Amino acid sequence: MSELHLIELTRLHNAVRAVVRGFGSEQAEVDTVADNLIEANLTGHDSHGIGMLPRYVEACQQGGLVPNRHVQTALDAGTLLRLDGGAGFGQVIGRETMELGIARALQHGSCIVALGNSHHLGRIGAWAEQATRAGLVSLHFVNVIARSIVAPYGGADARFGTNPFAAGIPITGSKPVILDFATSVLAQGKTRVAFNKGELVPPDSLLDDQGRPTREPRFGVNPPFGALLAFGEHKGYGL
Repeated sequence: MSELHLIELTRLHNAVRAVVRGFGSEQAEVDTVADNLIEANLTGHDSHGIGMLPRYVEACQQGGLVPNRHVQTALDAGTLLRLDGGAGFGQVIGRETMELGIARALQHGSCIVALGNSHHLGRIGAWAEQATRAGLVSLHFVNVIARSIVAPYGGADARFGTNPFAAGIPITGSKPVILDFATSVLAQGKTRVAFNKGELVPPDSLLDDQGRPTREPRFGVNPPFGALLAFGEHKGYGL
C-alpha cells in the first residue's frame, strides 16, 4: 500500500499553479486549470485531479497540448456550433465552449455544440454543473481518441475509448441532478489511482494483455496494456 499524504490546500494550490505556469500558461489559464484539477480531488474524483499533471507534461512535450489556446468557431449556424479547441487545455476550452453554448441556448431555446481538437476536458460533470447554474438542462457525449483502452463486448483486447456521458438537470430550490459516467466499468484514471495506492480494481472490470480477467491495475497503466470492460456488458458497449 502506498503512503497517504495530506497537503494543506493553499500549499497545494501554489504547487499546482507552479507546475501549470511551467507550461508557459498565462495567469488566467494557470488559475483555471489548477482550480479545476483540485476541485476534482476535493469532490472525491482523484482520477480526474492533480494526478493528471504528469500526463499533461508529457502531452505538452510531445505537442499534443498547447498552452494559451482559446476555442475557435469553425461553423456557426445559430443553434448549431462546431468549435475547434486548438489542442488547448480542456479546462479552458471546455469552459469557453459551455459559455458559447449556454448563450445560444438562452437566446434560441436550445443549442447543439460539437467540440473537437481539445486536450483532456477533465471531469465532464463540471460542464453539466456549469449549464445547471444557468438554469439549463445539458447532455454531454464525449469520445476519446487517445489509445484504445476498452474491449468490445465479448472481445479480448482494447478497441474503444471510455467515451464518457454526462447530464445535468437544474432543480428549483435544490441541488441539480448530475449524472457523469464512463461507458467502461471504471474510468481509466481509476486504474491509475488504484495502481498508485497499491490496490486491486473491482472484479469483472479489467482484462490483462492476454484477454484474461484480472484485478491488477497495472494492465490499465503500464505496458503491456490490457483492456477495460464496458459496463453492463452489451449495454455499455452499445453506448
